[in-house]
Amino acid sequence: MFKRPHLRAAKRLVNAPSALTLLLLAAACSPADAPVDTDTSDTPVDTAETPESEGLSLPAVWQTNDLGSPINSIGVAGELGSTVAVAFLDGGLQFLDLEGERVTDKADIGISQVADGRFLQLQDTPVTVFPGITQDGDLSLYLHGGELPEPLPYPLDAGTDDLIEGLCSGAPTFERDGIMRIGFWTQGARRELKLGRLVEAGDNLILLLDEPARADRDITACVLTDTEDVAYSAPVLAALDLSNRSKHYRFILDDLGGYTMVTPSDEVVEFEVLDGITVRPPQVPTDMAGTGDARGGGYPGGVIVISGQASTDAHTVTYIDPSKVTLEPFGYSATPEGE
Repeated sequence: MFKRPHLRAAKRLVNAPSALTLLLLAAACSPADAPVDTDTSDTPVDTAETPESEGLSLPAVWQTNDLGSPINSIGVAGELGSTVAVAFLDGGLQFLDLEGERVTDKADIGISQVADGRFLQLQDTPVTVFPGITQDGDLSLYLHGGELPEPLPYPLDAGTDDLIEGLCSGAPTFERDGIMRIGFWTQGARRELKLGRLVEAGDNLILLLDEPARADRDITACVLTDTEDVAYSAPVLAALDLSNRSKHYRFILDDLGGYTMVTPSDEVVEFEVLDGITVRPPQVPTDMAGTGDARGGGYPGGVIVISGQASTDAHTVTYIDPSKVTLEPFGYSATPEGE
């Protein structure tokens, strides 16, 4: 775990090609994405009655239809975007909404992994931006706006010729953080978390690199928060922070399909994901992402999404409701009061 350092001057300025104009022109000719309605009073939720059991359990409330291909990685853009990016094992990429409906067609785009994205205004145009890794081990952005039929790739120079193995992203903390912060590690430096800031420079998006952080073991997942940059090693497969009502919860997925949560008071709680009436989450998920934003579609306390192959052999994205944790008036505690 690394406490987030004070930002330093960038060690290197890395330039990206100016293909952003194409996206902005295409998106500007399409209707802007409408704000998401957070009124969930008329939204049906797929939940099953389950007996009370010891420990924490969170319900799986929705699921996509079979997406047709094995899923390697997923990311979520919160705020008005409310978009899920799905990176398939065959290199395809597709954007979904929180009702499991496709926002774009699946694009054969040569992607390997994707991290959490952001919905924002670029040159007065509403755009959803996800960072990712190509199948060639390079860093790239994947952008979507308006009614474009598929995401557009936007290559980034990560300042290394080494193959990039994994990445994570975080919202900006300071104004100089630009659009988002990106952390990544490479095949030749698995114990070094490289840190950068994605900023606008004229018609381009560029990555400014800060001092990297060192880990004691090979990195397998990372989280970038307002206060710290955290690197995890095996058996952790994915980690995410949900921020809701000024409280922060860390959710961790291991490579055997086990779930753990860390509360604001640093309590460590194992939890399980419950089946819904028709929802069957994968036994061993391939990835996990989420947002703490209150979302329409039945997610007043945010949403966690997991990907993988269900027991029906369908390749799906499953939506989990964390409200039992995030909407607790005084924050979730593993130990009930009075004990």
